[in-house]
Order: sequence, then C-alpha cells, then structure tokens
Amino acid sequence: MRRPVLVLALVVLMVTAGCRRPTTPHSVHETHTFPVAPGKLVRIEARSLDVQVKVAEASTITVTVDLEARASSRGAAQRWIEHNTPAFDDSPSALEVSQPKGARGILVFGFLHTTGKLVLTVPPACRLEVRTASGDVTIGGEGPLAGPVRVNTSSGDVRVTGGARELIVKTSSGDVRVSGPPLSVVEADTSSGDVILESGAAKALVDTSSGDVKVRKLTGDLMADTSSGDVSVGWDHLASGAKIRVRTASGDVGLRLPEGTPLRGEVSTTTGRITSDFSGSSDRREHRLSFAGSGEGVEIEVRTTSGDAALQKSS
Repeated sequence: MRRPVLVLALVVLMVTAGCRRPTTPHSVHETHTFPVAPGKLVRIEARSLDVQVKVAEASTITVTVDLEARASSRGAAQRWIEHNTPAFDDSPSALEVSQPKGARGILVFGFLHTTGKLVLTVPPACRLEVRTASGDVTIGGEGPLAGPVRVNTSSGDVRVTGGARELIVKTSSGDVRVSGPPLSVVEADTSSGDVILESGAAKALVDTSSGDVKVRKLTGDLMADTSSGDVSVGWDHLASGAKIRVRTASGDVGLRLPEGTPLRGEVSTTTGRITSDFSGSSDRREHRLSFAGSGEGVEIEVRTTSGDAALQKSS
C-alpha cells in the first residue's frame, strides 16, 4: 500500500503548491547603450522573448530588457530570470545580444507565469538580424536600415511597419505581415504561417506550405510557391520584362494585373478552373491558357493542381 500513499502525497503537494498565492515577482528592467558605426550589425538571439525594434536617428544603440516571472516557487522564478537575462558582446563591427546558452527547461510544481521582451532603438546606419523561437518580432520606425533585415522565428509572428528596404523572413508557424513604406525586396519562407504584404514591393519571393499569400501594390517580379495555401496578388504597375511564377497544389490563385499588360507564357491546372480578363489561346481539354506575347512582354507561369486560377484587370 506504500505506492498509493506516495502517489496521493505527491498529488496533494502539487495541488497545495498550485494554490499558493503568487510570490512577489522577480523582475529585471535595465537599459544598455552601445556606440554606433556605419554598417554595424545588431544580431539578436532571443528564444522566447518578444523583440521590438524601432529604427530612428540616434547617437547610440539602445537596448531595454524587461523580464518578469511569478511562480509558486521563488527559486523557479529566479532561475527563469537567470536563464533569460541576455548577455551583450559589443565590438566596433557588431553588437551580439543573446540569452545564456545551454539553459535547460525549468521544472515547477505549481505555476510559473513569465513575460519578457527586448526593446531596441537602432539607427538607420546599422544592419539587423533577429532570431527567436516562440517570441514575436516587431520592426518599425524611420529608415531604412542598411542592408537586408533578416528575421528567423519558429512559432513567433513577424510584423514590419517600417525601417526596412529589403526584408528576408523565415518562420515555421508564425505569420508575416508587412505594411508601411514600400520595400525593394521581400523574401518570406513559412510552413503554416500566412504572408500578408500590404506595403508593396518591387519584388516578392514567397514560399509556404499551408499558409496563404496576400500581396498588394506590387510593382515587379513575383515568385510564389504554396501547397494548400491560396495566392492573391495585385500590382500597381508592371514593367515589360517582369516575371510572374506561381505554383500551388490545392490552393487557388488570383492575380490582378494592370489593364493592357502584355503577357507571354501560360496558365495551367490539372482539375481546377481558369478564368481570365486577358485574351489568350485556350485549351479546355488540357486546362491551359497560353499567351503568345513578344519577348518584351511580362513572362507568366501559373501552375495549379486542383486549385482555380483567375487573371483579372486591376482598376
């Protein structure tokens, strides 16, 4: 009978711990400043912490750390703070902001509630790279930053409202949303996350599995690959010689092109339906629509399996 008694005692202990009043929170609030140099790289490794970056003219790079942990065990809260307080490695060419390496998960009987974020002010003369696991990333402000802005997350969302000329994002399940001033290049690679580009760009390259792709105000090339996600793209204007390539499995494709856009190439589907406001040679049996434009036309290649494809004239 000892085993049932021990199990019952353990359950009682866990319930008791969980019912304790929250301890006084352990917290960290500190601000650090670092010198600026043209082309200096700011690299952030933040794991579960949220990262907020404001691009603004300033004489220094400023990093504010905000951490708070509440737990039924005072020791557990303190350990979380220790495992998540970032370290700084600064040199004339790079500022490295990272959390302690090799930190293990914290075992807690009861509860552990945590919040954490890094808030940075980065001058436009700098470059930026951010990597998180579950933390969200927000970038905005004046700009643009020097060089491509690179963001890599697992489940964290990415939101950009300014501060970038070129943006390269890779996520697993996180969504990507870009608004604000138009960019020259946007590259987004996601698994199940959506990609929403509202700001416009001269070029967009998007690769998703089940995520949807929604792009507005594009002015140049589009390369989009999805499995089950839908693709919806609109152009403000489109110069001759631009390239459009979209490939999907079960996702639908909707493209809105400026009226009078000269096209060369084809739209094809296996079982889906094709509709077009642009004249072409239609082969209904083969589910194919071909455009025989000149070499100066816009090159188009749209392929779907079961998804529908629609080409419309934008107003």
